[in-house]
Amino acid sequence: MNSIDWIFLDIGNVIFYDLPLLARIWRHFYLTMREAGLALSFEQVLAERERILRENPPDAHPRKLIADTHAPHVPDEAKQKAYQYHHLYPGANVPLPGVHEVLGELGRSYHLGVIANQPPLVRAELDRHDLSRFFRLLVISDEVGLHKPDGRIFELALERADADAGRCLMVGDRIDNNVRPARSLGMRTIWLDNDFSRMPYNPQDDYERLYIESYLRISGVDQRMLPAAAPDVRIRHLAELPAAADGLAGRANRSECMESAT
Repeated sequence: MNSIDWIFLDIGNVIFYDLPLLARIWRHFYLTMREAGLALSFEQVLAERERILRENPPDAHPRKLIADTHAPHVPDEAKQKAYQYHHLYPGANVPLPGVHEVLGELGRSYHLGVIANQPPLVRAELDRHDLSRFFRLLVISDEVGLHKPDGRIFELALERADADAGRCLMVGDRIDNNVRPARSLGMRTIWLDNDFSRMPYNPQDDYERLYIESYLRISGVDQRMLPAAAPDVRIRHLAELPAAADGLAGRANRSECMESAT
C-alpha cells in the first residue's frame, strides 16, 4: 500500500520547459521599454537581471527594478505595458521530453495534482499538449488569488484533495517556491534540478538564445536556502521522478513498519 496518496507538481520547468516563454517575456519587456526610452542593450538588460538575482532575495522583480533604475523617465503606463505577458503565453509552452510517459507511470500509483504560479491560460496549454487528462486537481495561482511561496496555496490544494500533508509529495524546480513551503506543512519534497544545458531545444531567435544563456549562468540562486530547506530527494532529469517517488513511498512504508513494531 502506498504511503503517498498524492503527488503535486509545479508546471514551469517540471511539465513545461519554461525558458522559451520567459525569453518571450523578456524580449517583450526590452522592446517595449526601448521604444519608451530605455537606453540599455538586450545583453545589458540580461546582465542587470543576473546581478539583481544574485544580490536580492529570489522573489525580487528584476524587470521592475531595471525599469525603475534605468528608465525612471518612462511613464508608468509604458512600464505596465512592458510587464504584461499573458498575450505571449499561448503556444509558448514546450513540454519537457518524456513528460507524458512519466505522468502516465505516476498516475498508475498516485493521484496527481498541480500547484503552480500560472495564469488561467495554462489550462488551454495543458489541453493543447494532451496533458490535462493526467491530473485530478489543478490549483492555479491566478484563479485562487494565492501565489507560491505562500503556504496557503498548498493548504488549499490539500483541502481540495482531502489529503493529509504527510501523505503528499511536492515536485518542483525551485527551493523557494516549492520545497521550502511544502516542507513547512509536512509534505515530502522532490527537487527537480534540471540540467537545462542538455535540453534538446533550439532557440527560435537571438533573444531566446541570449536569454537561455543568461538563465543558465544564474540558475540556482535559490539554492542559498540549502541545507535548511533541503528536499527529501534531488533529481536531475524528469525521467528519474517515478523511481524517486516510489523510493520515498517505500522509505515511508519501512518507517511505518518500524514504528508499529516498537
